[in-house]
Amino acid sequence: MNMNSIMFFTTDGCHLCELAREMLKSLGESEDIAVEIQDISEAEVLVEKYGLLIPVLMDKETGKELRWPFDSHDITEWISCNSR
Repeated sequence: MNMNSIMFFTTDGCHLCELAREMLKSLGESEDIAVEIQDISEAEVLVEKYGLLIPVLMDKETGKELRWPFDSHDITEWISCNSR
């Protein structure tokens, strides 16, 4: 099984992002995923693109995104669909 590489767009002080981070942490123990965290505040273009949408997950290979709202089941399904 290939490692799924995911970009997690987030920023400090985002309550929803903290919920998503916990879901990813839990899934990381059972799923074969590598998560790279990107703080959108580090680049104006990311703030413009994701400012009102975070948390957002992006498959680094396909570029497909999963935008809030989502839960652990949604993440698992999204990973499964992207790894085909």
